[in-house]
Amino acid sequence: MSHIEQFCESAIAKGDGTSLNDSEHFDKMQEAITHIKELPNLIPLLNHKNEWVVCWTASHLLANGYSSEALKSLNKLATGSGIASFSADITIQEYKRGCFKSPFG
Repeated sequence: MSHIEQFCESAIAKGDGTSLNDSEHFDKMQEAITHIKELPNLIPLLNHKNEWVVCWTASHLLANGYSSEALKSLNKLATGSGIASFSADITIQEYKRGCFKSPFG
């Protein structure tokens, strides 16, 4: 399994953070993201069918210099309803306040 596939699988499993193995899924996402050295390889994930993959990817890209691509995806996601949309909206607000950092360190 590639690191991108591991990241996507873990992001989907983690979802809104209410799973019993939440920290395990986050750790797997974090491990995968540290192995993806070429951040442009993540940009296609901004069009992933799963909103959590989009949200987590956009958050990481936003904090690492890919603001236009990430904000476009986050703004689109924020127009929906549900927890992922709320999360996208909060991420945008924190970025605008200058307080946002990658969730993966």
